[in-house]
Amino acid sequence: MASYIGVDVGKKTLHIYMPITDKSFEINNDMLGFNKLITCLIKTYPALSDLILVFEPTGGYEVGLREFLKSKDIAFTTVHPNKLRSYARAKGQFAKTDKMDSKLIADYAAAFSLPIKRNHSTASQQNLNALVQRREQLMIFKNQESNRLETVCNQLIIDLLKKHITYLDEQLDLIETAIKELYSKDQELQDKLKALTSIPGVGIVLATKAIIEVPELGQIEPNKLTSLAGLAPYARDSGNYKGKRSIFAGKSGLRKVLYMAAVASLRCNIKLKSFYDRLIANHKPPKVALVAVMRKLLSFMNAILKNNAFWNVNYDLS
Repeated sequence: MASYIGVDVGKKTLHIYMPITDKSFEINNDMLGFNKLITCLIKTYPALSDLILVFEPTGGYEVGLREFLKSKDIAFTTVHPNKLRSYARAKGQFAKTDKMDSKLIADYAAAFSLPIKRNHSTASQQNLNALVQRREQLMIFKNQESNRLETVCNQLIIDLLKKHITYLDEQLDLIETAIKELYSKDQELQDKLKALTSIPGVGIVLATKAIIEVPELGQIEPNKLTSLAGLAPYARDSGNYKGKRSIFAGKSGLRKVLYMAAVASLRCNIKLKSFYDRLIANHKPPKVALVAVMRKLLSFMNAILKNNAFWNVNYDLS
């Protein structure tokens, strides 16, 4: 039976809770701390293969620990912060400290028997993800500066804004060049991009977003895929009340790009257009029908990679 080790990740430190001793300790969030962690685990547990370290995604502070655990072939998994706080409230635990959080993480993982986190991303996909994230950040900065430019009257500020926008354009060009070079050097990424963009309505932006956001695409079951993307309709029923189904959670970044692709596919993808028209003819609201198109488009992408095929309108990939 697996033993879960709770890890509360901070910027400079990690708080570790080991259930076997019911004690917590603090280490540095660096290589020296990681080696100290391994030493403590070896002394306390008979086999590292029976351990699963559990931590929350923190936006980057957990990357060093995650990569170290992968290099040492030690199992790990992650828990969503919102689920963890809900679990704490359900237990009546409203206080919050790093020490308490590390124990809470271990308790949550044991209560729900969290599975090991499987790493489907290659090094190229991780680099591509970093580049795409930076491109999105630069686009936000550029839009903000462009909006400011429309309302400023001071000539000095106008000149500074224009210079900053030019600088951001130069940064975006560098990012775009780096993305193209990354694709050119990785045949697997090239093959995935060509296969996905063969689907009418799927462009480079959606294909790239899918590759980095869902690295298990082509290896995952359709129902799990829709939940992962936040496209699964959830019931809102109670007694005689039958509420409207709604979608939420999941990968919002992918869902936004998928929405625009679904709209475009209604003009260029015959199969999806007929599917949409059939739903409308059955009195489905347009937005509900469009979400169904998003699910169908995502299932096409999953099937394309699973079958190692290209789009063929006469072949049912769903």
